[in-house]
Amino acid sequence: MKNFIRRAAAVLLSITMIFTVSMFVPTLNAKAAVYAVWPTEAKYKNITTYFDPARNTYDNSEHHNAIDIEAAGGSNIYAAYGGEVISADWKDAYGYMVILYHSDLGVYTFYAHASQLNVSAGAKVKQGDVIAKVGSTGQSSGNHLHFGVCDKLLGSFPSRTYYDPMTYFVYSDNAGGEQTSNNTPAAECSCSEDYAGLYTTKNVVTYLNIRSGHGTNTSVIGQIPANAEFTVTKGNGQWAHVEYNGVKGYASMDYMQRNEEIKSGMKIENQTTPEGTIEVGKPFSIKGVITSNLNITKVSGGVYFRDGEATSQCAEAVPNALTYDLSTYFDKNIIFNALYEGEYTYKIVAEDKSGQAYTLVSSDFVISSDVYSGVMGDLSGDGELNVSDVVLLQSYILNKADEFTKKQYLASDMNKDGTVDVFDLVELKKAVIAVSE
Repeated sequence: MKNFIRRAAAVLLSITMIFTVSMFVPTLNAKAAVYAVWPTEAKYKNITTYFDPARNTYDNSEHHNAIDIEAAGGSNIYAAYGGEVISADWKDAYGYMVILYHSDLGVYTFYAHASQLNVSAGAKVKQGDVIAKVGSTGQSSGNHLHFGVCDKLLGSFPSRTYYDPMTYFVYSDNAGGEQTSNNTPAAECSCSEDYAGLYTTKNVVTYLNIRSGHGTNTSVIGQIPANAEFTVTKGNGQWAHVEYNGVKGYASMDYMQRNEEIKSGMKIENQTTPEGTIEVGKPFSIKGVITSNLNITKVSGGVYFRDGEATSQCAEAVPNALTYDLSTYFDKNIIFNALYEGEYTYKIVAEDKSGQAYTLVSSDFVISSDVYSGVMGDLSGDGELNVSDVVLLQSYILNKADEFTKKQYLASDMNKDGTVDVFDLVELKKAVIAVSE
């Protein structure tokens, strides 16, 4: 009887295990691959830092929550998968970052350290759309894309659970890629680089269509406005490989004309330039509008030591526009009041499509504590001149002052001869009387 019970129990256990396996195996096999486009230009495939699954156990920056893809500054960042832009702004250590939500997947993808943002919150993007440009903003050691996948946000920042982007998606290289109408890679067409150069539209009233391949039977993927300047990389006399505003494709050469050689005409206007001696801790506002006849491809600069070595107060931007305002980015990222005492050079260099670099600003200045920028004679620090200031200076001159700070000493040099004496006291009394009257 006992043997019978044991055999019956074994049979029941086997049936239970078979039933359990039959329930779970189809579920595992049913998960379809999620296809995405590679988030950088296809030529950039070098991953310098991989995803670390320990980040889901210890949610701190010691464990990498994404992959870092090495890429040139200013190159395109593509939406790996279609979705909604949740945010596109500054995110502290991440620098400029775009976060997309993919409702059909229930996850977010995030793209950090960008130099330029091409989308804004609330926008709907398609897979392969250019959403930003590669950069090195935030806590970054060089141009790259920090690309990650997560299923939560915490205070508008990515939060666990994080997923390895290399296993979550299956990638293709079609983002921004040029293909002919019969899906033959553009590299295999007969177009020649002899046609390469800068062009403008010809006899176009509204816009010139950018198509997915050679011929009018291909789909429209973008538009070039009338009289706009755009780039042709190659052509065959009838169709050209074009690029305009981040969109690559094909356009009819019947409606375009090559530009004559255009001189840069690079210049900066309404700029502020630090000069002379600046007090330690005093802020300085960076201003200046750079213009060129050709698209400005890069602006770099900031504060350098006199030997030419860059300080931590430097920045770089990739405008890809004819105008660039330094106050939009440089003023937020270069902090003058963080500089220590010393001799420095403030420099701004810009490049355009001609490939030439222009030094637009180069100014030597000194950061020192031996300078006073307040009201001369205001020894009490209340922002005004009154009898109490005279009493303090008189006590110092008579060696009766209990304490006399360096700042008070600098404020006392009324005649600016480098010393504080009775002549400064006379000048201070005159100033107090004048204010009283």
